[in-house]
Amino acid sequence: MRDFSGRWTRAVGRALGGMSLMVAMGCHDILQVSNPQAFTNDAANSNALLPAVAAGAEGNFQLSIATVAIMTGMLSDELQNSSTWIDWKQVSDGVVTKNWPTAGAFSGAQDALLRARYDAISAARRFESVMGDTAHVSSLFIQVETTRAWSDLVLAMSFCESPPAPGVATVSDTAMFKQASDSLTALLVLIQNAHFATASAKQARLDLVNAGLARANLMLGNYTAAGQYAKAVSPGFEYDAVYSTNSGAQNNNMTVQGTFTNNRSYTIRNVWKQYIDTVGGFMRDPLSGQDDPRIPLGHDNNNKLGDLYGADGVTPFYSMSKYLNLGSPIPITNAAEMNLIQAEVAWHSGDFNTAVAEMNINRAAVSLPPLTVPASNAQAAVFNMLLQERFATMFGQGDRLQDIYRFGLMTTRVGPGRALKLPLSYNEELNNPKIGPGSGKCPAQS
Repeated sequence: MRDFSGRWTRAVGRALGGMSLMVAMGCHDILQVSNPQAFTNDAANSNALLPAVAAGAEGNFQLSIATVAIMTGMLSDELQNSSTWIDWKQVSDGVVTKNWPTAGAFSGAQDALLRARYDAISAARRFESVMGDTAHVSSLFIQVETTRAWSDLVLAMSFCESPPAPGVATVSDTAMFKQASDSLTALLVLIQNAHFATASAKQARLDLVNAGLARANLMLGNYTAAGQYAKAVSPGFEYDAVYSTNSGAQNNNMTVQGTFTNNRSYTIRNVWKQYIDTVGGFMRDPLSGQDDPRIPLGHDNNNKLGDLYGADGVTPFYSMSKYLNLGSPIPITNAAEMNLIQAEVAWHSGDFNTAVAEMNINRAAVSLPPLTVPASNAQAAVFNMLLQERFATMFGQGDRLQDIYRFGLMTTRVGPGRALKLPLSYNEELNNPKIGPGSGKCPAQS
């Protein structure tokens, strides 16, 4: 399935500029307008253009992931600010609260997700209008509805409250997880009857929906269901956020802001410094002492290039080597996460042997030594293994904050008096008539 991820998500990324691409190809008859750079709403109903509408909606969702991953990473024990920007420092210090008086960087992250979801909703309505009764068996409809559901899922992972639809009042992160789960459950039925170009394309969408259901149910505490959905995902599956070097707007922002060759605006949080092998260029696996290839970190040991510190000139800087290229993809979900979900489900049931066996599948894939269940205090020991394996497997992907939040670890891992999640976007407060300034309800503090 990895091959699918490469081909399909690259197509989505290319569709971010799909309209200008069609112009370059000279498809004037498709656009049917005198100025192909600014086609009309009716022209977008063309059967030839509808795939670009779907891919564009999904592409906008994928573009949002990098900034969300930076903001949530800095609020957790994963990343920290090394920039000169006060709003980044405020997120990294955990001081952002409800009704923050400025937009700050976190608002842009939520705004991007909300726009992506709106794009998906708008695209689905267009397909229903153009295709009529056949819309719901179209792979394009499945594509944008899956994008909408996954946007809800990432919103729930990252923000303490969000509007569940355009122009409505906010609901809690728990309600957003439930909405994502309900949408994905409905999609399982639609996918079975939908028309896809190939069986592998259908399976890929099915895997993405099952992966979303596994994650949503895990966060809702529905462990049996989470395990069942995780098992249904194909081995080797991966779904990536895809970026491009075509323009700055399409670059991977994690690369732009966290590498030697670009900005040095964030780095791994200093609580991990003791484990970093500055010679080998990796973080050591605390469970074995070996370098963990899942967490590559560049460091200018001799400061020959002046890159020893971040852009602030104070914070020791370790480059995000996981995403070295401006077009580097970011995994959103994959089979490795599903193994960890099955491990956690087993841990919750007291089946520590199965939990460790599931974690060892991922460790074997990167040549790390297997874990074993200790003879005493197994519950706590296996939990620590699970927490570390989730950190390493999903490093720099935007998932760590939810783990720190749901396990109540913000105080012990990062510190007291910190926001437990990102607050509602300042821009959404101002512009949504059902919310209004000063109406934010959360986050709570550690």
